[in-house]
Amino acid sequence: GQVFDHATNNAIVDTSDIPKPRDISVQSRPITAEAILGNTPQLPPQFQSLANVDSGPFQRGIDVPFYWHVPRSGGGTVNDILGSCLHLALAADAGGSEGESGVEMLKVLHFAHEVNYVNVDTSTLKGIQRAQDLNLVPSGLADVVISPLLHDGTTLFTPTRKGRLFTIFRNPIERAASLFYFIQDTQWKQPNSGNEQFASMTIEQFYEAGFAENNWMTRFLTNELTKGELTEEDLHIAKEVLRQKSLIGLLEEKGETFDRFQKYFGWRPKNGAEEECLAKKLEWAWPMKHRHPPVEKDSNAYILIRAQNLFDLQ
Repeated sequence: GQVFDHATNNAIVDTSDIPKPRDISVQSRPITAEAILGNTPQLPPQFQSLANVDSGPFQRGIDVPFYWHVPRSGGGTVNDILGSCLHLALAADAGGSEGESGVEMLKVLHFAHEVNYVNVDTSTLKGIQRAQDLNLVPSGLADVVISPLLHDGTTLFTPTRKGRLFTIFRNPIERAASLFYFIQDTQWKQPNSGNEQFASMTIEQFYEAGFAENNWMTRFLTNELTKGELTEEDLHIAKEVLRQKSLIGLLEEKGETFDRFQKYFGWRPKNGAEEECLAKKLEWAWPMKHRHPPVEKDSNAYILIRAQNLFDLQ
């Protein structure tokens, strides 16, 4: 299914490698209720490769920033600012292009406008495994790792090169509506890659027919991608992952969010051109901007979307 926009200018890609009910990495086991000790959930072993968000100052050359890309929540802006404005070398999906998937040596690819990507694709299970096999993080080539696959992405880091998790959240109802309209306009309605069934659907019909995501963030935080109904325990675990491990920004407060990221990671524009680029991306030229009909509060669409995102809303 083509439902995720990854942090790249070539945003929409085939996401058949994103975990589905019968396609889950064996390295990323679900967190079970047995892991609950009292009121404090025990995080799964792979999270040991991520530093706690409050475990001291970020150490350049030791810690590695790891951006968890929640679809339609500013991932393109993060990618553009880090790559185009601050000229950091990124491990994301774009590095897997140009036939690099078969290359058995890491290198930095130089794109237009001085944007640099390591030649791996960290948006898919296969790409993450290849990056792990080639020792992406120990190589020191990537200044930032970007992926929507939180649990699988943690396997890239090591006890001596820990990941520092950061992410941007968006109101789940706004995010879900944006995702639907963006995919409908950029894919389903296109002549060569369209889908007649979805091209003419209203958002209400899409949700009533059961095609929509269900609590995407909570499921990816807990790795409960196939579970029928999530529980309060799942929500508790998801919140604990974020509390312990993640620096969080908000899409509706982009300026404050990036100020926070820059202070935490020590990122600074080196000159006036980089400062202008950053301001431009934040204030009016953010990538993949897409206008769509608003979802009015308490409308039928709002109620349907809310029902599928009750845990994410918390």
